[in-house]
Amino acid sequence: MNWSLAAEVVKAVAAVVATVGGVVALRQFWRGNRMRRAEWLASLHEQFFEKDRYSRARRALDYEADPNYPVLRAAITDNQPHEIADELYRYLNFFEFLAGLRRLRQISDPEIRILFDYDLTMIRRHEFIVAALRPQGFEYLHELLKTFPSARSTP
Repeated sequence: MNWSLAAEVVKAVAAVVATVGGVVALRQFWRGNRMRRAEWLASLHEQFFEKDRYSRARRALDYEADPNYPVLRAAITDNQPHEIADELYRYLNFFEFLAGLRRLRQISDPEIRILFDYDLTMIRRHEFIVAALRPQGFEYLHELLKTFPSARSTP
């Protein structure tokens, strides 16, 4: 038996097995990574949408006829303390966090657009809120609203 030929065949088979194994492992890694990312995005979605912590502020922004809207507008414009203004600032903190994740490249623009385009459009729509962002320390959110194209047109 030709041992050098056998050794070459074993080396070739080992190289093929290693290459295929590496490709399979890489594919499994990316699949698992995508799954973990989907779970993380679902958690982010749940934290934002499935809890009522921002419901009053969101309702006021959605429906300017809501009785809270003039109170919210006055509190933000005059920089006066009010519980609905506090709720709005907590709401904006969530988006400041999101904008920070975007800046760190932990969340992509398409992910933001899919999950939060409506809310970002609503924030952008209210000039008194946009004007208050930088003075209140929401620099990343201000930048996000400036540079982030909305899929929806603002009314």
